[in-house]
Parts: sequence; structure tokens; C-alpha cells
Amino acid sequence: MNIAIITDTYFPDINGVTSSIYTLAIALRKKGHRVYIFATSDNNSPIVRRVHRNPPVFRIPSIPMLLVRPYRTTMPYSFRLVQILRRLKIDVIHTQTEFSMGFVGLSSSMQLHLPIVHTYHTMLEDYTHYILNGKATKVITPKMAQNFSRRFCNVPTGLIVPTEKVKNSLRSYGVKKPIYVIPTGIDISPFKRSNFTDEELKNLRHSLGICDNERVLLSLGRVAKEKSIDKIISQMPQIIKKMPSVKLLVVGDGPALDGLKEQAAELGVTSHVIFAGSVPYTDIGRYYQMGDVFISCSTSETQGLTYYEAMAAGLPVMARKDDAVNELFVDGRNACLFEKENDIPDILCNLFSDEGRMSMLSSNASETVETYSAETFANRVEEAYKNAIARHVREKAIRRTNVGKIHSSRKLQKTKMVPVKNEDAKEEENTGLKANAKKAYRAAARYAHLLRLRKR
Repeated sequence: MNIAIITDTYFPDINGVTSSIYTLAIALRKKGHRVYIFATSDNNSPIVRRVHRNPPVFRIPSIPMLLVRPYRTTMPYSFRLVQILRRLKIDVIHTQTEFSMGFVGLSSSMQLHLPIVHTYHTMLEDYTHYILNGKATKVITPKMAQNFSRRFCNVPTGLIVPTEKVKNSLRSYGVKKPIYVIPTGIDISPFKRSNFTDEELKNLRHSLGICDNERVLLSLGRVAKEKSIDKIISQMPQIIKKMPSVKLLVVGDGPALDGLKEQAAELGVTSHVIFAGSVPYTDIGRYYQMGDVFISCSTSETQGLTYYEAMAAGLPVMARKDDAVNELFVDGRNACLFEKENDIPDILCNLFSDEGRMSMLSSNASETVETYSAETFANRVEEAYKNAIARHVREKAIRRTNVGKIHSSRKLQKTKMVPVKNEDAKEEENTGLKANAKKAYRAAARYAHLLRLRKR
């Protein structure tokens, strides 16, 4: 198949959507498919240009998004993109966003009459605070985000979601389209401990200011409000009181970074909280090896790829109980789950004091993540593509068979093509003529449209 993946975000941006797209593209290419990625430009380039070859990446001209910085947006239709898709003989379009490039994907699929599959990555109702830096939360509400999601997701041929939690949410919104629950796969090899030498990891620890005898609580990912890193920092005074040699390592960048630094300073735990900032994706495996335990308080995840990466690195995971992780974790077997952040100090203290338990959690986590391979991910997405193509062909055939039914439609039967015969009542005649003319025009336009569909 020739597959076009259309997205708002891609490398050098580091996030779960980017990782998912890259993993899928590489796995599909290994299966013999031709995959092309279309993303917004990272500058003010005026033309569509190809910037990478493995996989091929095309950048679409874009401008900064005024309401949600630092994201970029583009026009909802691109004539040049349609030309490229036609030249590449695309079989299916796969959109990864509900915003500007998502509309580009929808318009392109309509123009070229192609099936379109959409992956719903993000619970939009949890992210309305990003618009105008949170100043529009009373205008743009979570309910509006739900309505927008329903309208957008009822257009594609099929939908892909990472968990049952997301599927149930979309159904509650009123989404009627077929939904495939396909957890995002990962290539676990870059995160293995065997990839790194002891000296290499020791030098990195020292460069971050971590001593050999100190334990590291790791938080890795985008530093944003919905990730709830502030709740972890709020527990650092109690954690330090119980275990003075514990440090929190926060790897990543984002809009909440400055606020977290201020919080650490106010609590007097600056010396125990390390902000490493953003790191290249190729180096993330090293930073996972810095941690003794991976922790997250977020409940806004649709899947949480960092959980999978941490498990692949052999780290015990501490996560907040949520429907998104219930399918992945079993409390006490491959992770430690908590309900409130106040539970973190006691759970962490018990965990660090029991090396046997940590080893067991690490081993079970590594075993669990093996079932989420990139190959399995690609196979299931490939099946969703085939189903979408078959559904699109059936719908097209139904439209063609309905072309002839316009002659027997009630609207056409009731439409009179001549004015009323009461010549004495001019006003009634003129009124009837105008009304019937409008009916005839609408019926003729509809008939012509159906004939065009039949030719296609």
C-alpha cells in the first residue's frame, strides 16, 4: 500500500505522537509498504518541500498558531499536497491530529475520494487550558471540546484509539464510526540496559549532579500542567524526610517548567530536584537508565508511551490509578499504583527498602512490554487500513446504486415544472412559480451531483 500519514507534529518535536508516528512508519516500511509523512513546516518556508528520505517527510508551509503557541497551523486545503498525493498514488490517508493538518487530510481525502483513518491521540477536553494561555477556559470549555471531537471523528472512514478508555469516551460523545483499539507499539531495543556502559552512565550521573549512593526518582516527558509533575514535587519534603538520599530528575521541556522551578524553590527542595531540560530522542535511553524508579501522576494520558519506554528500560513504575493504565499495569506485579499523591512517600520508602520487590517489578515490567512490539502494532494498523478501504469501496458502491433512485424520490414527484393555471390570481401564480422554480433547481442540482459521483 501507499500510505500518507498527515500530522501537526513530528521530529524534532519530542512527544508521544511523534514517537508513535515514527514507530509505525518504520514498521510498515519493513512490511513492504510505502509510507510518506506530511507535517507542518518548522519555519516560514513558502513551499511544500521534502526534507527526509527514511521515511520520506514533506513539510507543508505553516504559520505560528496565535491561540496555542508554540504550535503552527496551515490552510485547511493544499492544492500542492493534493497533487503530490495523486502522484504518489496514495491508497489510504492516516491523520494524526484534529486540527489544521487534520482538516488538510479530510479535504484531500474528499478531493481524491480516498479512505481516511484517524488516530485520536489526545483527550481534547483535558487540554483547553492551553488556548490563550488559559485565558479562554470560560469561553472554550471541555464540553465544546467534546462536541468538536464528535463532529471531527464522525467524518473519517475509521478511527484508531490506544485504549478502551478513549473508545468509551468517544462513544459517549456520540461518535458512530468504527473504532479500533490499537495500543501504540514501541521499539524497545534503544532502551535496553545492555546498550550502555557503566562508565558512560556514571559520567552522565555526575554531570547531572547525582552521587553514586543517591536514589533517583525519574519523571520524563513533556513538562506541562496536565502531567501533574507539581504533585510529585509537592511530596518531595516528605520524601526527603524519610529518605534524604533521594533526588527527583525531571527530563523534558514545556510551558510548566518555570512554574515547577519556582515551586521547588518555595518548598526548599531545589537541591533535590534536577531539571535536565530537553534532550535528543536518540539520548533518551541513557536518561531512563539514570532512574531507579519511574513516576507519573498524570491522569490525562490516552496511553502513556513513557510507561512503555520505562518498562523497556527495566525500571519499576509508580503510576496514578486511571482507566488508561488499568489494561497495562497490575498493582504489585509490574507496577505500584496509588490513588493520591500523599501516598507517594510511603510507597516509595517501602519500595526502596525492598530490593527483592524492586527486582521483581523490573523483571515483570520487561516481560509485559515485550507484547507491545512495533511489529504487532503495524500488523493491527495494517488490518485497520484494509477494513477502511473495504468500507470505503462499499460506501462508494452504495452511492452509485442510489443514483437512479432520484427519479422516484418524493421531492421530485411533488415538484411541478409549470406555474399554476389560475390566471386570475397573479399573486398566487407568481408565488407558486418562484417556489416551484426553487424546488426544480434543487432537484436538478442534486441529480447532476449524483451523476458526477456515478462517473467517478
